[in-house]
Amino acid sequence: MIDLHSHLLPGIDDGPATARASLEMGRIYKQAGYSRVVATPHWILGTGWTPTPSEIANQVDTLNQRLKQDKISLEVLPGMEVALDPELPAALDEGKLQPLGETSCLLLETPYQMLPLGWQRIFFAIKSRGYAVLLAHPERCAQLAENPQMINAFLELDIYMQVNWDSFLGYQGRDSAKLARYMAAKGFIHCLATDSHDPHNRSPDSVKRAAVELERLIGSENLRILAKENPSRVLKNEALVPMRQTAIHETSGKIRPWLSWLKKH
Repeated sequence: MIDLHSHLLPGIDDGPATARASLEMGRIYKQAGYSRVVATPHWILGTGWTPTPSEIANQVDTLNQRLKQDKISLEVLPGMEVALDPELPAALDEGKLQPLGETSCLLLETPYQMLPLGWQRIFFAIKSRGYAVLLAHPERCAQLAENPQMINAFLELDIYMQVNWDSFLGYQGRDSAKLARYMAAKGFIHCLATDSHDPHNRSPDSVKRAAVELERLIGSENLRILAKENPSRVLKNEALVPMRQTAIHETSGKIRPWLSWLKKH
């Protein structure tokens, strides 16, 4: 699998505080079935969390060296989780933002309460510059949870949707779980990601439990699309494929052992 949203780098935001904790997260990722992870530290204008692309690249290089030394076969790529802000087009023009890997796809974070006024113009401006947008955990935005039909407006703008695995387990609250399930049932999700922050409380290990629940909801074919195929397409700068609605409707509820769906697809 490939994770496009991870706070894996040490000491750069609210992720792990130490390099040792980052390495432990790397081990957990490998045990959970991941081969590649994009490190996406927060980038929030007007705060202390505005790392430069070169700072992130240097940390990624250092972490990859340490993973190799510890014989953890996990590749880490550079990225950012960029908070939605009207000034993002200017930040792009100034070279301040790091897309996912070597792509032209930006991971943009939805606010937890309400979208900024004129949010459509922000996305138009970003896309007019040739960038694709993957929206990080929209299920955690209170405005969208109260008005789930607003997701359609994002999809009409060709915005891709990334939902957190642990939202399906209720770890982000009842409203987030409800919207995540709504999006799954409608086929509105393009990628699943861990949004992991540490080896313990917000760990990649939650994927094992969430995958069992998700296969029941959407079937093994869609699980492969969201956890493996579409994340791979992002890193290749390819258009993402939609979920298979027939697979959702035909899901029998029969659950395979963990990761068997991945090995068979």
